[in-house]
Parts: sequence; structure tokens; C-alpha cells
Amino acid sequence: MAPQPAAALPQDVLAEVLRRLAPLVLAASRRVCRAWRDTVDARLRRHLLSRSVRGIFINFTGHDFSEFFSRPSTGPTICGGLDFLPTKGVKVTDHCNGLLLCGDRERDYVVNPATRQWARLPQRPPPHMPGFSQSAYLAFDPAVSPHYEVFLIPRLPDPDKSDDKALLESEWPPALYVLHVFSSTAGQWGEKTFLREGEAAGIVGDMDFDPWYHLYHAVYWRSTLYIHCQHGYLTRMSLSDHTYKVIELPAPDEMRGNDYHLGRSLRGVYCAKHNYCNMLQLWHLDESHHQTEWVFNYDIDLSTLERRFHNYRKRFGVDSTQQIGKPWILQDVNNRKIREEYHNGRYRPPVEEKYDWNSDEDNFLYIEDVVEGVYYSGSSHFLGFHPYKEIVYFELHRGRGVAYDWNSSKFQDLGCSEPTDNHYFEEGTTVSFPYTPCWMGEFPGNEFESLLEEEEIARKKSELEAQLEDHSNFSCADEYELRKFSGRAKRDKNSVTKLRRRRRITAR
Repeated sequence: MAPQPAAALPQDVLAEVLRRLAPLVLAASRRVCRAWRDTVDARLRRHLLSRSVRGIFINFTGHDFSEFFSRPSTGPTICGGLDFLPTKGVKVTDHCNGLLLCGDRERDYVVNPATRQWARLPQRPPPHMPGFSQSAYLAFDPAVSPHYEVFLIPRLPDPDKSDDKALLESEWPPALYVLHVFSSTAGQWGEKTFLREGEAAGIVGDMDFDPWYHLYHAVYWRSTLYIHCQHGYLTRMSLSDHTYKVIELPAPDEMRGNDYHLGRSLRGVYCAKHNYCNMLQLWHLDESHHQTEWVFNYDIDLSTLERRFHNYRKRFGVDSTQQIGKPWILQDVNNRKIREEYHNGRYRPPVEEKYDWNSDEDNFLYIEDVVEGVYYSGSSHFLGFHPYKEIVYFELHRGRGVAYDWNSSKFQDLGCSEPTDNHYFEEGTTVSFPYTPCWMGEFPGNEFESLLEEEEIARKKSELEAQLEDHSNFSCADEYELRKFSGRAKRDKNSVTKLRRRRRITAR
């Protein structure tokens, strides 16, 4: 039997020693011996989640896959293209404590980019009511459990295009809210019913249709899922007692022409409102003393911030493509995948440059200059909140990433966040997710089973191709099946071999 290093130490002392390790090193220490693993699992699970933003996943209009605007680090490289998945590429739709919810045109995946573990979800169940669609949100807390849940939230159809009188006259959300929920513990979709506390948001027929609802965010915090819902309200869903209530967004009388962004930061749930005057207002949700209210935090004039940024760069004599200090790096996923396909897999992307600094310190707010005199205005996009500090991320005019601390009024130029060919698209960023790695090795994935399924698909494709040679036995249905499997087998050809090799290395 393997020796038990430091097993004689009291668990309190051992926990205090291990607590001082970086998240990546702490994850590796779980494999030293049983005593260390049990101590980490019992007392230090939450320390496996890095408190440093390692990058931002960004979806751009006109691009098939998510881009990754990554922060340089001396640690392991995060593959923003998620190339280890058995698919050509995916778009990220949600992020929660180090896990990503993403999908291609066929299936949904839950992915841990730090450990390259993943699970392919079963096909989504259809909505309970015809005409509805569904948005998926992830709930995961590594401090509590390695397991996660995925919630499907119904999206109302356009009331102006519906002739269902009973639906148009009903209140929404309903008193009993029945949701489809995937549980990694059970490995399948199920149903959960939530009881509403308080009033509904309104009557369906009186609600304005929002075609951009699928771009809204959710926040999972303290066993509660906060969902930015259709028609300008927040749903607070308690997973502990299966109740929910409707919360109005801040400044509801001024919603037209505004973009709301939900996120998590230092004190819990935050909301940013970006209006047509290029002003950004920030609130946090106060739920202390058995009451719920939005507390105003800060007001940012993005035109002034843009002017300060422009003048700072002008002062140092640099243009919009040059970088001051150590830059973040856009991995340019879409352009790279196009080149790989064009060069038949022989294209080698440039190696990510590494810098000798401590990414966990996250001490990057060093610009404090205010230079006035030049008016400069351009479009800007809100990229998200830092989950542990009162810092927000923007993409300013001409694709410059910026981090801003609203308490100290300091900001930093992060680098160019615009993809190579994004000048062809006018809309720019659609949705983004600041990413913090989770180094927990324990993950309820099904990579091996999914890849075996891909092998079965490849075998069926080979059989259909053989039938194609004999036209007398090849039917229209066979041709449909061949087109369905075309392309998938080729990109998954080596996936099983790679996974087996990685598992053998891990076992050593």
C-alpha cells in the first residue's frame, strides 16, 4: 500500500498548510495520498476555483464559434477553441464557476477548459407548451459538490403572432413553474417544480416581445439561480426550497433604449445598465434584513472613459494597434479553424506567449492619468464583471479591451480584442463571459462514452459508403444518413486515441 505523507498531521494543521497552495497546485496535491484528498474534499473545495479572471469568452456577430480573449500567464495554457471536443467548434452560452455550457448545431456540452474534461448532454426535451423555445443556464458550485445542473427556461412566443387566447390572458411566470433540469448526478433530464412567492411579472398579452432574450445572463450564487428573463425582470430561483420570485430590474421606467447586463461580483449579484447616451450605471442586489432591493453603486460616462483612454495612448505616442504594457491575447479561434480546414489540418497556430507574473494576484490596475482636451466618441460593448472585485470589462472603439475599477477610477488597456476579420461585421460583440478556471480534477463527464458513440457513427458511415458503391442496394434513406454523418467521423477520427493516451498519462 502506498505511504500516506503527512498523514500523522492533525487534519486542521494539514488543511492550513494546503490552504496556502495555488489552486492548480492544490488540485495536484489531491493525488498525493488519500489523507490529502480527503482533506481537500472536506475543507478546501472552494479553493480549487481560481479567483483570477483568466480570460473572456466572446461571441461576435457573424462568427460560428466563440473567441477567447486570454490573459497571459505562466500556468497551463487554456485552449479557448476547445479543440479537445469531438466537434468542429462551439459557441459558449453560459459560464458558472469554471464550467462552460456550450453547443454546436446538434448537441450541448458542459466543459471544464482548465482540465479539458467534458460531458455531452442528452438531447434537450421539448418545451412543455407548443410555440415556446428554451434557454439553458448552468448551476455549479465546486465548494459544495463536483456535480452540476442545467436548467431550461421557457421563452414566450411573440404575443402579436399568437392566437392562443388562453395564453395571452394568463399571467407570467405561472404560479407553478415546471422546468426541465439536467442533473449530472442522474445523468439525464428530469423535471423540477418551483412555487412562486409574490406577484407575477404581468399578463402575457401585455408583454413586449424581446428577440434578444437568448443573449441574457444568469448568476448562480449561494444555491440560488438569478435569471435575467424576458420582458425586463429577474427571476430568483431558490434551489434549496424550490421557490422563486420575480424581481424588477433597476430603473424599470427607463428600460427602452437600454441594455441590461447581469453578473456576479464582490457582493453577489450585480446589474449594469448601458443606455443610448453611452452611460453605464451599476447596481448590486441587497438581500439583507429579509428585503430585496437594488442599491446604486456607480455611474460611468463611457465617452469620457474613451477620451481618457485615447489621450493616454496619444500621450505615449501609440496607435490603436499597439499595446502599452503586457497584453492580453485574442486566440482568434474562428480564423485559426478556417486556416486549419483550408490547410487540411497542417496549419500550426502561433504559440501563446507567456509572461513571468502571478496571475492569481490580479493586480493590474495601474493607469490613473486623466488628460482632457480632445473629444473622442465611439461605440463600446460591456464584456462583464470581475467575479471577485468591483471591476468591469469593456470593449471600446476599434476593438480595445479595457478593465475599469470604479472604486479607484483606474483602468488598464488589455490589448486588441477584435478578431482578424471582424471589420466585415458591424454589430460586433453579442455576448461575453469572464472566465475563472476551476482545477477540480473530479468531473462527472462522459467523454469516453461519447467518443465510443462517435466511433459507432464512423462505422455506420463506412457501411453506407460501401453500399454507395453498389447502387442497387443504396436507397434515398441511406443517402440521407450518409449526408447526416458526413464530416463528423473525420474530425472525430483520433479523439478516442487522444483520450486513451491522456488517461494513461494521468494514471502514471
